[in-house]
Amino acid sequence: PPWRFGDRLPGPNRGAERNYPTMSVAEICAFQVPPLADDCYLLLWRCAAMAEEAYQVVRAWGFTPKSEIVWRKLTKHGKPWFGMGHHVRASHEVCIVATRGRPKPVARNVRSVFDAPVRLHSQKPEEFFDAVERLCRGPYLELFARHHRRTGWTHIGE
Repeated sequence: PPWRFGDRLPGPNRGAERNYPTMSVAEICAFQVPPLADDCYLLLWRCAAMAEEAYQVVRAWGFTPKSEIVWRKLTKHGKPWFGMGHHVRASHEVCIVATRGRPKPVARNVRSVFDAPVRLHSQKPEEFFDAVERLCRGPYLELFARHHRRTGWTHIGE
């Protein structure tokens, strides 16, 4: 989701609010998720500083948290990413894996951690979408799709 941080970072493109419209946690919780299958997965990217809020969103949308996927970020040269952070420098992102109903994974070899290079602000790597497609059958829906348009997926929002 387009998390609102309220940070005032230096530089013309640093921070979510300089890259796309953001929403408060209450607005994200109230977001009307389109009708979904009775048995489905939600994979929701969370920010380290807003872990509790992300779990609030998962539950507000009618899902139950089950696991997580961790993206270890790399530079374009394959070295560990050295990101921002108020307390520690973030070199990974976490995606909550949640369910509604009783979805069955297609493959049981999808790992909880993957390495991939960083791209545009907030843009998730192809390796993540590959893992989702191995984990579950479609149809696939990406909410708040800002940079990416993957063939075979429906994209809503920004």
